[in-house]
Amino acid sequence: MDTLLAINPNTLIDQIIDTCYEKMIDDHRVNRFFNNRPLTEQTAPLKNYVRALSSKSKLTEDEALELLNDYFSASFARNNSKPSLVTGTDFGFLLDIVGGQEIRPITLLCESHSFLMKLLPDDDHYDVFIEHLTDTLSQLNVATDLGRELLTMAEAGREGFLGRGRTYMKAA
Repeated sequence: MDTLLAINPNTLIDQIIDTCYEKMIDDHRVNRFFNNRPLTEQTAPLKNYVRALSSKSKLTEDEALELLNDYFSASFARNNSKPSLVTGTDFGFLLDIVGGQEIRPITLLCESHSFLMKLLPDDDHYDVFIEHLTDTLSQLNVATDLGRELLTMAEAGREGFLGRGRTYMKAA
């Protein structure tokens, strides 16, 4: 059999997300972005979001933003008991002053998106995600058409995920 479509679609979504997430957490190129919560806590909101997007019922923009907020909070919010008073990006403006780096405007998808954006993800990091998603789809023998659809959906989220999407809220 060429596909896992014979199983429940929600089970397939869960398998894809779990497998891809494990690859991301194990990858030194991107694992710094994620918090140290158990994977089940980090992936549950993403599963809810993907299920809602793929369901036949119409998702309102507010509902989508609430699901995204839950996901960014679960995966990228830090629970440091003693947060540093100085972060690696607190003095980023100095590079602009001396001409070393242009500060780009950031648009947040939701309030909790700021947790990820503070870590400065870029296209290379998103490429790692696409690489792991492609490997996951192949590993799970997902049908070619479905795999292409999922990769297209993932690629469509690049600009928003990296803070270059449509403005919902301006970064503080």
